[in-house]
Amino acid sequence: MTRLVITVATFGALILAMGLGIAWLVVSPGDQRWEPAVNTLALLAGITGIFAERWAADRERRLQAVESIRAELAHDIEVLADEAFSQDPDAFRRRRVYPRLVVSAVDSAFASGALSRRRDGELISKLHAWRDTVNTVNRRLDLTESLTFATASTDEVEAFNRALHRSDGYLTGAHALLTDLQSYLANRWKVR
Repeated sequence: MTRLVITVATFGALILAMGLGIAWLVVSPGDQRWEPAVNTLALLAGITGIFAERWAADRERRLQAVESIRAELAHDIEVLADEAFSQDPDAFRRRRVYPRLVVSAVDSAFASGALSRRRDGELISKLHAWRDTVNTVNRRLDLTESLTFATASTDEVEAFNRALHRSDGYLTGAHALLTDLQSYLANRWKVR
């Protein structure tokens, strides 16, 4: 509410001052028109400057959010390439703690409002899908770790690890979604 009052008061004062400046320009004698003309142009520049500054700040915040997301996705690619996720049959028999995927930059972009539904609807949809996938994969990793460390049977450890690494499993889907999201950002969000 305070922001709205400040915005209305600021623009109201600027518009009133501009109206008075224009009236002053019209009624002033011909040899004294420079001062009201300069005053009117200064007010017009002030109004334009407010909009330009807001646009530039929004654009900068939006680009920073996208760059943070790009860096986070690059980190997640490294996580999925980790030795723990290799499909080596001998590794399936070992108990292990898996590295986790992260979505803090995505959460931060959502919380900050840096992305807007009107301009960034497709990106927001893709990021929501990625966030849901990461949360599901990380939950699956928690369960796999818990079950493999709780069992004494190496056959069960191997079965849990094989289930996690199935070709139609969550890890494969996460990798495909991550590749798609990186490709989308590379094609549609070139840094200017």
